[in-house]
Parts: sequence; C-alpha cells; structure tokens
Amino acid sequence: MSENRSGKSPRLKASSARSANGSGNAGRTALTGAAVSVWLIYDMAMATETPRQGVMILQYVLLACALFAFAGSLLRLISPK
Repeated sequence: MSENRSGKSPRLKASSARSANGSGNAGRTALTGAAVSVWLIYDMAMATETPRQGVMILQYVLLACALFAFAGSLLRLISPK
C-alpha cells in the first residue's frame, strides 16, 4: 500500500476520519440495537412461564441498554456533521 506524508495509508486515514466525527459505526449500532430490542421484547412477551426475578431484571436492563444504544446511534446519524 502506498503511504502519504503522515505515514498512514489513505484507507486508514479515511477510517480514522470517520470515527473522529462520531458516525463511523452509527448505522451498524442502530441496526444492532433495534434487532436486540425487538428480540428481547418478543422473548419477554412470548414467555410461557414467569422467569426468576434475577433473569427478569437482567432482561429489563439489557432492553434498556439496547434501546439507549439505538436512540443514541440514531441521534448520531441525524445530527449535523
């Protein structure tokens, strides 16, 4: 690979520029957060038995984290660069 004056290849420079403005993986994070949220909501809604209290708390905490990641990544995507 050819290198520029800074010693980095152009490909590495572009990827570091994407992560510097904060939206490098925002789309992937939004997709992952949405998928995990839908899966957890489905799993919690379709349960045939009431889970133990510890499992239930863990599910709600994971759901809150997934929704927080989804909302945060959407804000990063729509915010002006």
